[in-house]
Amino acid sequence: MAILTQLNADSRMEDVAIVTSGVFQDGVSNITTFFTSSTQYSNTGDYSIDIYRYDPSTNASASVQFGVTYGHVGGSGSLGTKGATGDRTTAAVYGQINNMINPPNTSMFTFGGNTAVDQVYAIVFNRARIREELEPNGWELRLNAGSGVIKLIDDSSANAGGTTNQRNFAPEYNIVSGTLSGGTTINEAASTDSTNGSYGSFYPSLGIMLLNPKRLQVVPGAGSGGIGMATVTGSNSDDRNDRLLYNTIKTGAYFQAKRKETITSRHYFIRATAGQFNATSNETYYTKSNAGTQMVIPGLRSDPKTYITTVGLYNNIGELLAIAKLSKPILKSPSREALIKVKLDF
Repeated sequence: MAILTQLNADSRMEDVAIVTSGVFQDGVSNITTFFTSSTQYSNTGDYSIDIYRYDPSTNASASVQFGVTYGHVGGSGSLGTKGATGDRTTAAVYGQINNMINPPNTSMFTFGGNTAVDQVYAIVFNRARIREELEPNGWELRLNAGSGVIKLIDDSSANAGGTTNQRNFAPEYNIVSGTLSGGTTINEAASTDSTNGSYGSFYPSLGIMLLNPKRLQVVPGAGSGGIGMATVTGSNSDDRNDRLLYNTIKTGAYFQAKRKETITSRHYFIRATAGQFNATSNETYYTKSNAGTQMVIPGLRSDPKTYITTVGLYNNIGELLAIAKLSKPILKSPSREALIKVKLDF
């Protein structure tokens, strides 16, 4: 009986597809409610805050959607002073983000041209949620600090391919004022405010959105955009600016985002010809003679039948690489052939 059958080039094909889907819990692409965990906030909330779609205190299925954090190059807005006691958590956060994204010997971020900024907000998605990347031109975040709502998107629709700007991770897109509603509309280009810089930078492959506190603190009507978001940068002061960003997102009450990934599908066409796979090692296929010899059940000797339930794919040295389970058994006999398509997604 046939055990393994060699597949030839005609037995397989491959295709590639770009798939987008909602990044938030339940597969949705936008959420309007935001919650935090009191336990997490009291333990590590001085570094970052995890944001949920559902209230984790009342919904056991609630999962983290993204995190928010605040960093300052000099440690302002957190307890401690340089060279003395205290964690200076905001300095640690700023340094970590700076080391991750900027090239060596870079001390500060620049947003929109040459505007160096000594502080930064970050919205961070974990890898399991974004998979390959957040989709450029696929997200919109609304912020409200009490002086009105601002809608933020990236400028990939007008900046195809993004910019490298000497960052470690490309592409990099500017965060600008605009909306995806009714088609992408950019209200203010990244270069609008040369004093305070753009609203931030977006890194699709990292799942990170960096927001510029200097631009967000601009009072509406006093120049270029802004929402009057009053970031506090006291020395040796536990100002919890990450909480400020959370409240601004919660009051804005809208976050739309999609993830994008490349799915490679390989299709194998498995053919069981008339003379193949008509016997099995399953014990129910056999009986024993009076002498104890294993024998095929008499009714199956002249009319052998088996049922195909599983397909195994092996490499050229006999190692099992993948197993495909059929939704229902397929009857196989010398008068019946079977053609089974196995699909593997990468």
